[in-house]
Amino acid sequence: MISVIIASVDEKRLQDVKNNIEETIGVEYEIISFNNGGTDKLGLCEVYNDGAKAAKYNLLCFMHEDISIKTQNWGLEVVNCFKKNPKIGVLGIAGSAYKSAAPSGWFAESHHTNLLYCNYIQSFKNKGEESVHYLEKGGKSDIAQAVCVDGMWFCSQREIAIKHPFDQNLLKGFHGYDIDFCLNVIQNGYEVMVSLNILMEHFSEGGYSKSWFEDTLKLHDKWANFLPVAVIELPDGERNLIEKSGYKWILKKMVSMGYSFKDLKLFLKVQKVKGNLSNGSFLKYLYYGFKYSGSNQKKA
Repeated sequence: MISVIIASVDEKRLQDVKNNIEETIGVEYEIISFNNGGTDKLGLCEVYNDGAKAAKYNLLCFMHEDISIKTQNWGLEVVNCFKKNPKIGVLGIAGSAYKSAAPSGWFAESHHTNLLYCNYIQSFKNKGEESVHYLEKGGKSDIAQAVCVDGMWFCSQREIAIKHPFDQNLLKGFHGYDIDFCLNVIQNGYEVMVSLNILMEHFSEGGYSKSWFEDTLKLHDKWANFLPVAVIELPDGERNLIEKSGYKWILKKMVSMGYSFKDLKLFLKVQKVKGNLSNGSFLKYLYYGFKYSGSNQKKA
């Protein structure tokens, strides 16, 4: 019933997750794995498109290999979700009800409205910190509508993935594929949902790099006329506050990635030229960038 598609860079991790899937999925399945750890690595969009073409089942599960699924018979949950709502184009376990125009990841931050839905355990192999169970329901239901989901694990229908494939021409690396696929699905009349009934542990926290930033800018250029987008009602002025948080977040991340204040200024200038920022917002965010850059230099 479910074709599980994995791009692998570690043979042991792949075997571990294969064992985990066998023990927990609870339905008929196949695993389509790609050895992507060599020097000629393919981008995830290309791997996932190849996996969708090779799949024999209609339901597809795209997942990282550094995951352990804790929920027994999670495959039944996936099957039932798609049966109950054939309009589902993406089903994930962590997602956001808002995607900002400000360049960002899949999430958005609001001080007044809960925008996040998730249920997963995050471990930190690089930081050495205690694992954290992130659980955000946002309501009484165990399934919630979102705009985009985290790419660690998500499912779709083969027919949708073939007709509306991952953009391997634009995104040739390992970032942005999840958001882009979700936005594509929404624009073509399908829904993005988050199930809170499937719990898994993600062993690596990932990170932000210049390649992530470059792919994120490509993604936002592509969807400039579509963003921001929300699937919930927001109070007056709330979108502006969310966008403000988004720009402050990306400026901080740029500093942590090693971009200079000159780089930050150029980034903001481009955003203004594209119509994403007013003159007032440009000056305000320029001040934030100057402050973050100066703070980072003091720490160094």
